[in-house]
Amino acid sequence: MKLRPKLFFKEALLFAATLALGIFTAYRYSLVSIEAIQLPELRLSFWDFLILAVVVLFFVFAPKYKKIANFSFKFFLILIVFAGSQIITGALLNPPFNLIVVFGIILVFIFFKNVLVHNIGVILGVAGISSILGLAISPKTAVLLLIAFSFYDILSVYVTGHMVSMARNMIESGAPFGFIVPSEGSSFLRSRSEANTKIGNQFMILGSGDVGLPLILACSLAGLYLSEAVIVGIFSLAGLFLTHLIFINQKIRKPMAALPPIATMAIVGYLIVLLR
Repeated sequence: MKLRPKLFFKEALLFAATLALGIFTAYRYSLVSIEAIQLPELRLSFWDFLILAVVVLFFVFAPKYKKIANFSFKFFLILIVFAGSQIITGALLNPPFNLIVVFGIILVFIFFKNVLVHNIGVILGVAGISSILGLAISPKTAVLLLIAFSFYDILSVYVTGHMVSMARNMIESGAPFGFIVPSEGSSFLRSRSEANTKIGNQFMILGSGDVGLPLILACSLAGLYLSEAVIVGIFSLAGLFLTHLIFINQKIRKPMAALPPIATMAIVGYLIVLLR
């Protein structure tokens, strides 16, 4: 069985940093006000589903129009980084200082286009948004989301293949919605455009959803019991290790659905928490 410890260490570092920041942010918000622990259950109306369907269809069909797709992917990535950064700084700083820091982060993200800055932006975006979503739903709902998206991941990668096509289009646009993981540590300072041309060779992509969805489950626990959120996070890391083993030991290297092993281990961690 093959193992690439240096590559896994970089994956785990990015994954763990996002988990830690997200859980910490959720916990901070839960301390600010008791109401933060008792946020109303997130419910999706017909119109919410309609908007979600329109967004999904947009990302499916937009790649046919390259200029529109390139602009849209870059815009949405910046929007995610902005929203996540605002949530995180809001838990640490008072207005207007938090907004000043957020705009500084966005300017750095836009103008310093290397792999390290891209990954830091994704950490902030995923950690911030997942922390709030986690506080807004129950752990049981988070588990259902993990199961549903795991099946969707399998279908979209191995059956329809549209997730692979969408990821390829995002990479070509220069705005992948995920971490760019280099084989060599020094490659973190390479330009994002150079890295995008070498995905699958010297770089690999770890999708933001593969980190964000388990983090939502952890954050749904963070407002009540921080230790339980940490346990789920640790089991999610174990799931990342399983994903790494499966990916590295493929006979023919090809894209894989990374979420199912990670989600499975996160749910195992949650079940252990329930039995404590």
